Amino acid sequence: MRVSIAIVAICCVAIYADSQSKARAAPQNFCRTIPDRANASDWPSKHAWDLFVSLNHPAIDKSIARGVADCSRPFGDPGSTSVWETWRNARTEVYLSDGREPPLWDDTSLPDEKAAQVPPLPIKPPPGGPVIFFSPDDGVFHNAGGFGETRLNRATYEFVRSQCLFSIEGQKRYAAAVDAGKKPPIQFPSDAIEVKAAWLDFEKPEGGKPPIPVEKRGTYYTAEFQGKKFGLVALHILTKDLTNWFWATFRHKDAPTEDFGGHDLDNYGPPKEVAGTVWDNYRLGGTQTDFSRPTGEPTIVSDHYVEFGFQRSSCITCHATASISREIALSPSGRPFTSLPNGQAKAVCSITPGTGDDLDSCKQLIGKDAFKPGPDTLLVERGVPDPNWFQKDGKPFYLQTDFVWSIPFRGRSEAAAPPSRCNF
Repeated sequence: MRVSIAIVAICCVAIYADSQSKARAAPQNFCRTIPDRANASDWPSKHAWDLFVSLNHPAIDKSIARGVADCSRPFGDPGSTSVWETWRNARTEVYLSDGREPPLWDDTSLPDEKAAQVPPLPIKPPPGGPVIFFSPDDGVFHNAGGFGETRLNRATYEFVRSQCLFSIEGQKRYAAAVDAGKKPPIQFPSDAIEVKAAWLDFEKPEGGKPPIPVEKRGTYYTAEFQGKKFGLVALHILTKDLTNWFWATFRHKDAPTEDFGGHDLDNYGPPKEVAGTVWDNYRLGGTQTDFSRPTGEPTIVSDHYVEFGFQRSSCITCHATASISREIALSPSGRPFTSLPNGQAKAVCSITPGTGDDLDSCKQLIGKDAFKPGPDTLLVERGVPDPNWFQKDGKPFYLQTDFVWSIPFRGRSEAAAPPSRCNF
């Protein structure tokens, strides 16, 4: 009996030791934050932070796979590249200058920025610095709003590619196909996401302002380009978690707040994952889930830098004007487009018409009848777009692109015949 007990004891010790050895050998899984789509409507602040953590998690090398988290590395691990930075760059990897079809998702043959404007990527960082795939020509603040480094996740990209929306002519053909009943209105899949990033030049952060102090630069998620450093100052996140998308904007803690009200405050706060990392220096600027509040007032969400000059505005209202049509027009600069003219301006005018020349322009765009006689203030601030904006000669004409502005904004003309499947 004693021998049996001893044998059992030895076996138990051996099993325990073996299990401990396997536990030590097994890699730790740091991908613990998984956004729950239900929170988009039930708890927007939590959903925004969950997205922030999951999208900024270290990614595996994009030459292996794009948009895949490296779960062996903890969140905020120095020297890492965020998941969203391995998505496709809208400017150079989706909407190509000659309007041709972009390659498959995992293809890395295209530059991550305009040729001859940036060095081959990835940029070699200083020792211990992060490898950042950022778009200097696209996303650096230069004292004007309406900019941003835009990246599409796989679901967004593959929809744009499969539906041939990557060129001006492709957009025209799609709109005509909808009119003819051959195609449905544009509707992105539920897992579609797009991000827009804004970067600050540390030496010239904003017109007339002094350089950002050296001791503060370490509080930014940084990128290096041509011997200069840039800091991530804002990140817009758009997801198709809701019919009219889910909207969240994050900013660096030292960025102007520009809180105009009209949106839900952060009632969740930075999660424990960001503590002790560079991401602890970022704040949730606001979330948006609908055009208006229950009282009818428009919701207001914007960023000081991305919407510089029209900060009191609404992401959802502005993006609702993103559209295409079966007609190609030319801008004053000669650029072809199929979208609703001045759509973004109409959205801004309907909430913040401004004064002086801005006010006069808004009266032309949305009509004098929208203003009270005398004080020149809006009769009603509207977050919901005006149906008349999408009409021509009293009939529906402009087809919404399901809130995705990169389609009409970045599409270019085809230099060669498109794939046969794009002739609807």
